[in-house]
Amino acid sequence: MIRFSIPLFGLLLLGSSHVLAQACLIESTDQQVPIRLCQSNITIPKHLFSENFCHPQIPDRTFSVSMVDACPEGAYGICEGSHTAGVGYQQSIFYYSDADDAPVLQAYCEKISKGEWRKPTSAE
Repeated sequence: MIRFSIPLFGLLLLGSSHVLAQACLIESTDQQVPIRLCQSNITIPKHLFSENFCHPQIPDRTFSVSMVDACPEGAYGICEGSHTAGVGYQQSIFYYSDADDAPVLQAYCEKISKGEWRKPTSAE
């Protein structure tokens, strides 16, 4: 009986990964060019993600940051498995602002962040 309880517990943990999901929606609040993106945590420790990764440091810009369970629908592009330079952690970044930026963001995603660019399906 004990042999079955450990694998069952593991399956319960795998099945509950959506409950433990963590993302932050970042939206500019100033009068400059609008920025809206969402970062979805993959491998970053939860406290580090919310305290460090979800706070953009762009001079002369202000942002609102909302912690959410999952990134909202409507992104025009997603950089899946994005790596931050010098860190082994991964996240997926959803882009909403201006679809004309997609070629530049895709190149950055694939060449610099070592992620995989994709266009979301209608359900994302």
